[in-house]
Amino acid sequence: MNTALIVLVTILVCVAIVLCVYLIITFRKIHIVAKKLDYLVEDLTYKSEQLTPVVDSIVKISNFIDILDSVLKQKSQDLIKQSSGNKESIYKVAKEVKDEIKKLRNRKAAKK
Repeated sequence: MNTALIVLVTILVCVAIVLCVYLIITFRKIHIVAKKLDYLVEDLTYKSEQLTPVVDSIVKISNFIDILDSVLKQKSQDLIKQSSGNKESIYKVAKEVKDEIKKLRNRKAAKK
């Protein structure tokens, strides 16, 4: 009975050693994957920080283009009232463009 107990303890110790080695390998792989994921998130964050000003600029430019287009179509008053950003400066630019268009039309009419 004593030898059976020794064999059983030996088998359990071998299984424990194998499990410890397996756990060490598994934790190292998890650490590597977590580090790669951290690098990926950091890279994406850095790239999004670089793209944010570009996207904001594109949005502002597209807003100005939309307003300029509406000025040319004589519907600027309603569109400017609906726009939320840079209202006063856009309104001044729209009025200046309208005045320039009126001056050009008056010059063409005077030449005829």
